[in-house]
Amino acid sequence: MKQIIKEFLVSALLFFSILLLTLQVDWMKTFHLTPTIVGDKLSEWVWNLTYMGLHEVKSDNVCLPVDTLVNEMCKANGIDTASVHVLVSRNSEVNAYATVGRHIIVNTGLIEKMDNESQLCAVIGHEMAHLELGHIESGIRQKAIFQVLLILLTGNGNTDGLITFTTDMISNSITRDKEEQADEQGARYLYAMRLDPMEMANTLESFESYGILSYLTDHADSKERAEHIREMHFGKNTTFRSILSPESWQQLKQGY
Repeated sequence: MKQIIKEFLVSALLFFSILLLTLQVDWMKTFHLTPTIVGDKLSEWVWNLTYMGLHEVKSDNVCLPVDTLVNEMCKANGIDTASVHVLVSRNSEVNAYATVGRHIIVNTGLIEKMDNESQLCAVIGHEMAHLELGHIESGIRQKAIFQVLLILLTGNGNTDGLITFTTDMISNSITRDKEEQADEQGARYLYAMRLDPMEMANTLESFESYGILSYLTDHADSKERAEHIREMHFGKNTTFRSILSPESWQQLKQGY
């Protein structure tokens, strides 16, 4: 019996060692595959399964304010609004993340913690920057095929498990440099919207107390990143504005 267990452990170790080594190879480049051959279809499949595990909030009190903020962000920064899909998921975890297919998921737990619309836009802007800078697709193409194969081999068809696998896979591909790029770009998005870009720094600092977020705190110290944002130079004497009415903001925070 001990010999069987020993052989099993050795085999398992060998399997995962080989799998780990294969994940370091950019197979798209190795086999000269274009994103349209593999990446697009794979992204579509992963997104469809991921969506099945979400609890999308469809209330107008939530969707309309979020759509308004996203549209204003895209319009002010020259981003094709139709190319980005932001949805709110009924989930108490204080989190938001960008994923395949240019989707951004914002949990209701995060909206509850935001002090104002600028902080919510800071989070969305950070995730939008990951999409616009190509961080998500470049990260997932290298590893997605083997991640999906692992799910199939283990027979794990649980959508919650797939979401965890996918978000972990993307998160692990986001380096500190990419995080700081997204912080900076997100702050610029706010400024272009005539929202206070320092709310990006305020948001990063506030997340320190929550011990979160997948993209906003895992890869670098949030206090250092907040300080980096505060050192950025924006125009002085800028008049900032409000996009949502106080009533719409409160409905957003309570409308699900």
